[in-house]
Amino acid sequence: MNRLSANAASQLTDAFAEFEEASRSLSTFYRDLERRVGELTRELAASRSAQARELAEKERLAARLESLLEALPGGVVVIDQRGRVQACNPVATELLGPVACGEPWSAVVARAFAPRWDDGHDISLVDGRRVHIATQALSGEPGQILLLNDVTETRRLQEQLAHHKRLSAKTEMAAAMAHQIRTPLASALLSAGNLRRARDERMRERAVDRTVKSLRKLERLVDEMLLFARGGQLEMAPIAADRLFGALADAAAEAFNFGEYVIAFDGTAPAGTVQVNLAALTSIALNLIENAHQAAAGRGRIAITAARRGDMLELVFADDGPGIPAAQAAAVFEPFFTTRSNGTGLGLAVARAVARAHAGELALEPAARGCRFVLSLPLSAAAAALPTATDDGNA
Repeated sequence: MNRLSANAASQLTDAFAEFEEASRSLSTFYRDLERRVGELTRELAASRSAQARELAEKERLAARLESLLEALPGGVVVIDQRGRVQACNPVATELLGPVACGEPWSAVVARAFAPRWDDGHDISLVDGRRVHIATQALSGEPGQILLLNDVTETRRLQEQLAHHKRLSAKTEMAAAMAHQIRTPLASALLSAGNLRRARDERMRERAVDRTVKSLRKLERLVDEMLLFARGGQLEMAPIAADRLFGALADAAAEAFNFGEYVIAFDGTAPAGTVQVNLAALTSIALNLIENAHQAAAGRGRIAITAARRGDMLELVFADDGPGIPAAQAAAVFEPFFTTRSNGTGLGLAVARAVARAHAGELALEPAARGCRFVLSLPLSAAAAALPTATDDGNA
C-alpha cells in the first residue's frame, strides 16, 4: 500500500510538473500571440491611417482639379475608351449645352455642331459660334481630353481687319487704276481722232484696230479690277477635288494651243471636296499658265499637279522657264506690279485675292528652275474634323 502510494505520488508529481511546463509554454505562447496581435493592430492602424491620408490627398487633388477645370477659360470634355463623356467643365456646358455623364460624344456632336464650308480649322456650333478643338490622349488610361476654345470674337476681328485691309487696298488701287486707265484711254481717244481724219480705208482700218486694242485693254483692266474687288464675295459651290482638277485641265485645253509649249496636268487629285467659285479658279489657272508661256517665249513646259497636305488641297503650277529674280519675288502679288510692257500688273494680285476669298492662299515657292506657284484650298472636311473616339478612346 505504501509502495503504491509512493508510485502515485511520483506520478502525480510528474503530472504536476508537466502541467506546470505546459502552463508556462501556454503562457509564453499567449504572450507572444498577444504581442503579435498588438503588432498587427498597430500595423493595421498605420495602414488605415496611411490609406486615410492617401484618400484625403486624392480628394484634395480631385477638388483642386475640379476648381481648375471650372476656372479654365476654355471648355474641357473628358471622353472614355467607349466614346462616352465622363466629365465636362462649365465652359464646355455653356458652349455645347447640357451634357449628361455617360452620354455618347457622337450624340453631342450631332446635337451641338453645325459645320459650315468656311469653318477652316474651326467648327461652327448650331448657335453660330465657332470653336477650335484640340485633342489630347489621356495619360495612363485609354480615352481623350477635348479642349474647346470659343474663337467667334477672334474670327470676327480677323474678318473686320481683313475688311479694312481690303478697303485700304481698294483705295490705293483706285488711284493706281486711274493712272493705268489713262494710257489706253488716251491711246483710244487718239486712234478715234485718227479714225475721223482717215483719208483712205487702210488708215481707217489701222485706226479701228488700235482703238479696239486700247478698248480691250481697258476692258481687261476693268474686269480684273472687278474680280479683285469682289474677292471676298464670290459665290461658292461644292465640287470634288478630282472634278475640279479635270475642269481646269479641260479649260486649259480649250483656251490654249501653244504648239511647242507643253501644258501637262499630271496625275490625279486626292479624294475630298472643296467649296469654290469655278470661274474664278479657272481664271487663276489660266493666268498662271499664260504667264509661264509668255515668260518662256513659247517653248517649254508647265506641269500642274494636285496633292493633299493636311486639310488643304494644293494645286502646284511648276514651269521650266527663266523664273523670277529673288529681288522681285516679294512684289509679284502687289497690284499693278509687272515686268512686261503689255501687262496690267493685276493678274497675280487678283489670283491671290481670289485664293484668299476661298480661305486659301496663292504662294510663290522657291524652285531650282522656273517658277513654282502653289494654290492652296481648304478641303471641306469640317464634319470630319470633329474629334471622334475610336475603340481605344483615342482620336
